[in-house]
Amino acid sequence: MDRLRLFVLAVLVVVITANSYSPGNAVTTSPAKKNSQGAINILEMIKSCIQDVNCDESRVLFLKLLQNPKDIQINSQYAKNVEKRGKIDLAIATYERLKTLEPNNEQWKINIERIHDLSSPPETNMSAVLGARIDSNGALSPDGDGNGAEHNGSIVLTLDQKRVLGKLKYQITSQLYADYNHNDPSSDLILVALQFGPILNISKKWKVRTAILFDRLTTDRNKRESFSYSAGTLFNFLNLEKGLLRSADMSFYHVDFWNETPGKDAWIFTGSGVLEYQEPKHRYKFILSPNVTYNRAKNGQGSDGLRDLFYEIGFSAGVSNEALENIEFGPTFSYSYRNYTDYEPGGNINRDDHNFNVGLQATAINLIPGIVILSSYSFERNKSKLDSETYRNHSLSMSIVKSF
Repeated sequence: MDRLRLFVLAVLVVVITANSYSPGNAVTTSPAKKNSQGAINILEMIKSCIQDVNCDESRVLFLKLLQNPKDIQINSQYAKNVEKRGKIDLAIATYERLKTLEPNNEQWKINIERIHDLSSPPETNMSAVLGARIDSNGALSPDGDGNGAEHNGSIVLTLDQKRVLGKLKYQITSQLYADYNHNDPSSDLILVALQFGPILNISKKWKVRTAILFDRLTTDRNKRESFSYSAGTLFNFLNLEKGLLRSADMSFYHVDFWNETPGKDAWIFTGSGVLEYQEPKHRYKFILSPNVTYNRAKNGQGSDGLRDLFYEIGFSAGVSNEALENIEFGPTFSYSYRNYTDYEPGGNINRDDHNFNVGLQATAINLIPGIVILSSYSFERNKSKLDSETYRNHSLSMSIVKSF
């Protein structure tokens, strides 16, 4: 008998002895059930337990495990059984034994992490972001005239909680976003959003968060008019291991615009992914994020673009360089092509846009204890078939992030 079997046998015999006084665990033992050397005949105990109406399946599995501590199938059945009965420590210990028996089987590691995750206490995170932005917003017209600059201040408050309900872990995220436009009161925004859904392990490499989402948007600080509300679903996929594709997101939702005729509503689909590569010395990180959007607006010609029927494809890219221990900076670039398939319902105006954006971004972590500072500069060029929608814009922004 090898060392592992001796250890398991010793532990389980002690447990049997300790539990022998429990009616639910009663197994009749007699001198006949011992061999000539006085050792316990486990096979006879299993047969006796199967015939005993007070001996349940859990006890049978326990005895089978005592007899064959290296049997993969019995260990797996026992782990599932004790997990189902809420014996978390026993389930983890059994999966740890399976990991030792089959070190190349990633499923045992995944099960251990899953049980640890489900048995963890609720996790609550809060964050606040204060931001400021200056835009030149110099839209190009045929005669070269441009618009005036814009100055915006914003605040984002986020409350995120993960907790176990039943046998699943759920994530609840609520957010308040407010943007103040110093130059144009009608462009102010206040957005309240809520997301709720379970977090699922769909494979040994991927985790997905599925959620329903709701939000309400108001504009114009003078009138506080309701602009729209939306409801839908989202799917956030996260790679748990190292790999080029780090995450992928999809959402599908309905937007209803208030006091808007025509263009009462729209169905919108979005999809995006994040590909990340970090060079061996971990100084440079390269990120590429492709994206696609389809806006199925109904009879909508709106100045904001949300109420127009269009599809858009594009990507963003960036390089992050760890210049100092707590400072990162690097260039950014993005491009998108948007085709308005029905820009003027019933009319003959065609529109498509090519949008280019190039810039620099910097991140400072803990220069001020507990604070992350984000700053960026970008130059945007939008080239449209319509002269009135062709513009260029310089933007300078800074945000301060505090997590609680």
